[in-house]
Amino acid sequence: MKRNDLSADQQAELATFVARLSAAGWEMEAWDALLDAGADVSPEAAATYSGPVFDLRLEYHANDRFVRFETEERDGDLALVLHMHPALGLAALLERVVAIQDTLDPGNMGDVVKSFVPLSDPLLIDTDDGLQRVTA
Repeated sequence: MKRNDLSADQQAELATFVARLSAAGWEMEAWDALLDAGADVSPEAAATYSGPVFDLRLEYHANDRFVRFETEERDGDLALVLHMHPALGLAALLERVVAIQDTLDPGNMGDVVKSFVPLSDPLLIDTDDGLQRVTA
């Protein structure tokens, strides 16, 4: 989307995404400059974080109002891809992501995914068979 196509709510969510993740040490990709220049951008924001075990990536997709969450192993293989549609607001979802960014590992991944269920409606996991709904 172009910045002037974003609703006030979408612009507020975009600002929340950038501010919260920047404050938590995530590296923001330079989509703001492209949006300001009138470019059509999707996702509208993206950020990366190098955790102790996984490299993490979050994307904010304003048009469909979801966050794509990826965990990548150090060898470059994707370990997990979630599509999270904020049920309690984007800020609550981002707080949960920030809370697990330094503790996510293969041993707790299932519990971490389950912890997103009440915050996302729906919570979808990307599998070899396509997107599947995750329930508690």
